[in-house]
Amino acid sequence: MLRSRSLFRSLALLATLGAALSAAPPLTQIHDLLYKADGSPFTGAATISWRSFTAADTSNIPTNSITVQVVGGLLRVRLVPTTNAAGAAYYIVRFNADGKTQFTELWAVPPSAIPVAVKDIRIPSPPGSNVTPPPSVVLMADVSGLVEALADRPTKSIGFAPGRAAIIDAMGEMVAVSGSPSDCVRVDGTAGPCGLSGNTLPGFVDMETPSGLINGVNTDFTLAQAPSPATSLHLYRNGILQRPSVDYLLSGNGVTFLIVATPQTGDLLSASYRTPPQ
Repeated sequence: MLRSRSLFRSLALLATLGAALSAAPPLTQIHDLLYKADGSPFTGAATISWRSFTAADTSNIPTNSITVQVVGGLLRVRLVPTTNAAGAAYYIVRFNADGKTQFTELWAVPPSAIPVAVKDIRIPSPPGSNVTPPPSVVLMADVSGLVEALADRPTKSIGFAPGRAAIIDAMGEMVAVSGSPSDCVRVDGTAGPCGLSGNTLPGFVDMETPSGLINGVNTDFTLAQAPSPATSLHLYRNGILQRPSVDYLLSGNGVTFLIVATPQTGDLLSASYRTPPQ
């Protein structure tokens, strides 16, 4: 009798363990037809990933992922519900086609005895958080005017060289300017020695002493060259800048002080100015 009871208990325990091992978490079927914006069926693959969570029936769902093929737009997959799971569980779904990820979505799957559509489970962000979902891949063709703008950019020709000045050639491509490192580049893209005939840059005279008697009577003084432009003249008397038309008048290279500003004996005059190119 005792031996029979032990056998019965062993069989009951095995039955209980078998039932537990054979039990699976409840699943919700997602069934939908996916189309592109032009009306053609989406064909590719959906990679569905998730982080570890505990289902409503206490089933442990470890971190993993699955890939489902989408053929002719038909998507069909069965997933453990997340809306009634412990914690903020959700699925990250990446739709791949033509060898790259086309877009990414987040899904929150509810318990359901009937199939649900993608629109019923798509969510903008993870539940219970303000985290921004992974950005979807944006195709160049989806950005208005981007393809045309990129096509209008100049491209590098075979004559392009790093570290050199570049111009746009007749083909609309960037090419390095030929010439010596000391050459000047002109607006037409040609290069050559700087200047046309010698130095074409304006000259500069600094702290010149105008010629003329400084005796309290003489008001006429002469500069070595005519300032060009005339406004470049900075005339100083004892270190004080003199004002044109108020303290002096300039005509060519001649300076005439007004009576009220006549240089006195012992005064020091100096002039700085630009000169025309030689």
